[in-house]
Amino acid sequence: MLPLLLVAHLCISAPLSADDRLIEAVLGVQRKYAAVESVSAAFQQTYRAPGIEQVESGTLIMRKPGLMRWEYTVPEKKLFVADGRKTWLYTPADRQVMVREFTSADLRNTPLRFLLGQGDILKSYAPAWERDFSAKSTDSLLVRLVPRVPDQDYRFIVIECSATSFELRRIILREVTDNTSEFLFSGMNLNVRTDRKQFEFKPPKGVEIIELDEK
Repeated sequence: MLPLLLVAHLCISAPLSADDRLIEAVLGVQRKYAAVESVSAAFQQTYRAPGIEQVESGTLIMRKPGLMRWEYTVPEKKLFVADGRKTWLYTPADRQVMVREFTSADLRNTPLRFLLGQGDILKSYAPAWERDFSAKSTDSLLVRLVPRVPDQDYRFIVIECSATSFELRRIILREVTDNTSEFLFSGMNLNVRTDRKQFEFKPPKGVEIIELDEK
């Protein structure tokens, strides 16, 4: 008979099954971002549709419950701000600002809420290992998340995270139209110091303001 300590050691050291590893990855992401109050990062956003591939990049900063600031610098300057009540999309080249109502509840309905640790991933999504997309890094895990309740905007989400720290590196959305939006993150910092003014926007004089919620 094997000594009890050896039996215990063998049990602890037994490799995780693929299913166990999958759940561990999802829970690892959930735990890592649950305590996050704010996040900053550089991003590259790629939109793909038949005959179209649009690539933009810049920096972002987000803070709970639903404050966001996305500064696009390439290929043109744009600014997207969510102040907890409204979102503002300012395009200097067009001298135009598009405004719509926005609350923290709206953020909970988007995959970007993962960056602020919002939502219960396993409750909202059925996870599986991703087989179609390839990882950007050799030490990454790719997980496909299919909404348990069909979503009107997207079919599934793919998250790429570090295999050890579970830091999110990429989020991919496959829309119901089969178009794809991909967000690649780098230089991510958690719980960064923020100023409430970073999430405020005052339209410059002379720009056209378009209220998207007007009927």
